[in-house]
Amino acid sequence: MKKRIKSLIIENAALCDEVAKIQENILIVKDERKFLLRKLLDLENESETQQSRYENITHNGSKSKPKKRRSLEDGGKNTSSNALS
Repeated sequence: MKKRIKSLIIENAALCDEVAKIQENILIVKDERKFLLRKLLDLENESETQQSRYENITHNGSKSKPKKRRSLEDGGKNTSSNALS
């Protein structure tokens, strides 16, 4: 009976050590996951910021330039046609 109790105590201690190692590994993996998630979110935000800047530049640049050209061209055509009439 004493031998059985002693072997159970040793087995319990080994299991406790294994549980402690696994919990430590879980904490490490959680920290790594948080770090990677933060880094991913930072990169996504940076990418979205750059994309929105690019879209604003192309959106503003492409739409505003043709409008100015059209208004100048239309204004020039209307002025010359009015002058001829």
